[in-house]
Amino acid sequence: MTTFRYILRDTGRLLIRHWFLGILTLITAAVMMWILGLTALFSLNVQNLLQKLESELVVQAYLRRGSEVGAVADRIRAMDSVTSLRALSPEESLAKLQARMGSQAHALDLIGENPLSWNFEIRVRSAQDVPNLARTLMAMEEIEDVIYAGMVVDRVASISRVASRAAVLMFLLSIMVTSLVVYNTIHISLYSRREEIGIMFLVGATRSYISTPFVLEGTFLAFLGSVVAVLGITSAYLPGIRLLQNSLPFLSLVADRRTIGQFGILLVGFGATLGWVCSCIVVARFMSSTTKPL
Repeated sequence: MTTFRYILRDTGRLLIRHWFLGILTLITAAVMMWILGLTALFSLNVQNLLQKLESELVVQAYLRRGSEVGAVADRIRAMDSVTSLRALSPEESLAKLQARMGSQAHALDLIGENPLSWNFEIRVRSAQDVPNLARTLMAMEEIEDVIYAGMVVDRVASISRVASRAAVLMFLLSIMVTSLVVYNTIHISLYSRREEIGIMFLVGATRSYISTPFVLEGTFLAFLGSVVAVLGITSAYLPGIRLLQNSLPFLSLVADRRTIGQFGILLVGFGATLGWVCSCIVVARFMSSTTKPL
């Protein structure tokens, strides 16, 4: 317990004596974690927009006359790829068609009897599920025809795949850059204190006693920088999202405070862990290259 108290004391002294380097390390960690956080939020919003777009894709399935609407609807709802199903009667379908035709709706009066049958508006989980669902529906005896925007579905699926890979790549690249910058910053801070380390060796301090304060310092500065980054992100992100949603209400963006709070906690935890890992690696490499003076 006494040794641990001395280690905490030395950690505090490092922060106070070398306050300028500490501030530089803190600012660097905060900026890099801020960039990483914004990159993660951008990737999260891209995924959310694509999921929203895919959920709006509709497959229209028309039943043969005389088919049992309820039984067919239950079979389709039980399919794994189906998220929702809405049954439209012939009258509802005709009214919807008239609304779309607008001023040309009077042309439908020339048809006479309503030619439309019961049909289903089916929504799926992702664009990739649409072709398989369409083939399954066409194989059902009760289904007369299936309509969906094939080209749009293919393009949405392609965009979703490319955007997902780009978002993951961008996030991994941000983590790599952040790790390298934090590592080099802690390394510079440690190298600038090599004379102190030599003196501690001379008075008989062990390697673990010397290295622990530097590890704690790096972890603390990275943790504090992550907290500053999260505060900066939340203070700018939420108002910005509100402005975007007021201007472009059709955009589906991540704006839930609980989700943002959980994201902030994860970012702070990641920053502290990153600082600890980088500090351990820097200190271990520095100590292994330092010969104990006789």
